[in-house]
Amino acid sequence: MNQTATSSYNPYALKNVLFCLFVVFCIQFTELKIDVVKVAEISLLLLTPFIYYRRINKYILALLSLFTLWLLLTLLFNPFKDFYLLQNVSPLIRPYFISLGRFLELIACVNLAALVHNYTKKLDYKAILQCIKQIFLLNMAVLLVFYTIYYLHRFGIIENTYISYWNYRLRGWYSEGGPFGLMLGFTYILTYLFQSKYNNFFRIILILTIVFTARSKAGILFIVLWFILKYYKTMYARLRRLNIFILIIGGLITAILFTKLATLYIDDIKHIKREINERPDDINLVMGRIAGVFIFPDMILDHPVFGIGLGNYPLIRNNPKYRGFIPYSPPGKADAHGFGGLMQLLVDGGFFIFSLFLLLMILLIRQLKRNHTNLEIYMYCFLLFFILGVQIYFLYPWILFGILLTLSKKPKQPYLI
Repeated sequence: MNQTATSSYNPYALKNVLFCLFVVFCIQFTELKIDVVKVAEISLLLLTPFIYYRRINKYILALLSLFTLWLLLTLLFNPFKDFYLLQNVSPLIRPYFISLGRFLELIACVNLAALVHNYTKKLDYKAILQCIKQIFLLNMAVLLVFYTIYYLHRFGIIENTYISYWNYRLRGWYSEGGPFGLMLGFTYILTYLFQSKYNNFFRIILILTIVFTARSKAGILFIVLWFILKYYKTMYARLRRLNIFILIIGGLITAILFTKLATLYIDDIKHIKREINERPDDINLVMGRIAGVFIFPDMILDHPVFGIGLGNYPLIRNNPKYRGFIPYSPPGKADAHGFGGLMQLLVDGGFFIFSLFLLLMILLIRQLKRNHTNLEIYMYCFLLFFILGVQIYFLYPWILFGILLTLSKKPKQPYLI
């Protein structure tokens, strides 16, 4: 095969081990913080001079410019916004400070993508896939440690542990089982980027964890959508040969599955006032997705072009005009609408920032389509994370982005997926 790069990859070399360990640390330990600042983000920001001292990839430069523009527009329009300060929260959750904090989180995300790209761009295809495989195996090793702690807790050997909560639901070092399940979905799709006779075994373990241990509805939906993205051409060709009644039955089963997954949310949304009266202190009800359904649409209507400003949602959502019958944020809590990074771009950045971001993604998708067979589906997965609830400043999707930047420049390798 034609390969332009020459570097090999030794998974036991100290440099490679340290790189993969750092990447896995960024993936796994999102709730390891100093005050409200993630340790992984601090580390990535400190690496900034070392990441950019050489040539910067054009997509990385475009993202840095876009997020800087977003911050500048926020600072420009903030004086015209009405803020509602929160009680008993970090001093960093204040007007201007929260915007600067979100900006630095975004820069940390781009830094991670740039770090992964810079590290892998000189490797040949085989070496890149070996690196991805090492990252995957380290992720699985961390999951094994989590499972060990989980069952020690479940059998009463360990009294308390962060990784297990609410009726023995596994969340790793994430805030909830839902986001943890989506991260496991990211780990799952990595198995399609390298060959191993154990991949099916690993995939079964990850799916069982997402469904039964993390109990992540978003993670389940991600796996279903991944199969549709990956196999839709094959499925379409086969479905055309099926009897119409089989298609109807299959459609009904799929509809029932998705309805079942959404039942709790649908019921709470339909009876929101009743539920708030019965559970006024339930932060899963008065904050997050359910409350956001009634809050952020009016924000978009009021600020369609430039949005409410980077990071401003928790400080503006308490405006009576927006929250209506939804209670004020509880003391010590900062709300997020929970609808993911793309919705965050639309609410906080308006159609201007949202459109520019999607334009960059479309350009990279087109490049992947030109250079590779079906590799663009991983780019769709990158966006899918943000649709299913992952915030734009979560780190692990940006690892995939960095990998795709590298692969987009390599000669076509149809054996990849």
